[in-house]
Amino acid sequence: MIAILDNNKVQLDGTIREILDTGNLQAKFADFGFHVQTVNGHDVEELDEAIDAAKAMTSKPSMIIANTVKGKGISFMEGKAEWHGKTPNDEQFDAAFEELNRRAKQLEVN
Repeated sequence: MIAILDNNKVQLDGTIREILDTGNLQAKFADFGFHVQTVNGHDVEELDEAIDAAKAMTSKPSMIIANTVKGKGISFMEGKAEWHGKTPNDEQFDAAFEELNRRAKQLEVN
């Protein structure tokens, strides 16, 4: 079994630390008998390597803790709890896609 935990550290009403601190997730899952890896959840290569390592671990379940940033790449959403369950209006949607498209073009150049 391979599980991936999106650890963006935000809940509906605030940050994990403000509402209900989960503590050391890596240690907790290890204590439950998981093979645990912590990765940058925005790095596809790092995730791919972690999944390969998890597939190779056949003696126990694997947990991949993917550290992420809520709303990454969209300036007015990034790291903000209010976007956990909120839908953008048409203007916000257009602004978000404009930012993402601009970033995609920058990545194509590099």
